[in-house]
Amino acid sequence: IAMNFANVGIPVKIVETKQEALDRGLSVIRKNYERTAQRGGITQDDVEKRMKLISGSLDMNSLKDVDLVIEAVFERMDIKKEVFAKLDAIAKPGAILATNTSGLNIDEIASATKRPQAVIGLHFFSPANVMKLLEVVRADHTSKEVIATSMKLARKIGKVAALVGVCPGFVGNRILRQRQVEAQELVLEGAM
Repeated sequence: IAMNFANVGIPVKIVETKQEALDRGLSVIRKNYERTAQRGGITQDDVEKRMKLISGSLDMNSLKDVDLVIEAVFERMDIKKEVFAKLDAIAKPGAILATNTSGLNIDEIASATKRPQAVIGLHFFSPANVMKLLEVVRADHTSKEVIATSMKLARKIGKVAALVGVCPGFVGNRILRQRQVEAQELVLEGAM
């Protein structure tokens, strides 16, 4: 996710809970950029410029002045709500609090904050630096300004934004689920 923003010159701060995880994440980003440079997609100078835009921290308080936070923790509601309660206390007024959930109820996540109007889903498909689709998921209380900003930001980082509401699996995973159900039926009927 961070690479999408660094690619267009937007500084990014990654917050992790352990130094090993932060080091591993930054290493993966560098390797991805270097692989692209080896193929001729960007220059080595581009690699260094983009890496300088990405910083890391183990302190969630380092997010107090950012305009947008994208949470990407495990797909467990209790963990996401805990993170959003902390973000609500830390983030400046007007900051957008986004979740990268692939299907959890964003209204419930927003209930952990005092500013549900600032909460939205930004579901990046994996690998986030390659896949073009970005589900922008509006919750019951998400403000029109937050929706408009998220849609504009999606275009800026080169994504195809699909605005959806809160529902099981949003759009992408609902489609994939139905395809999987039908594929399993074919196998059960004897198709190879």
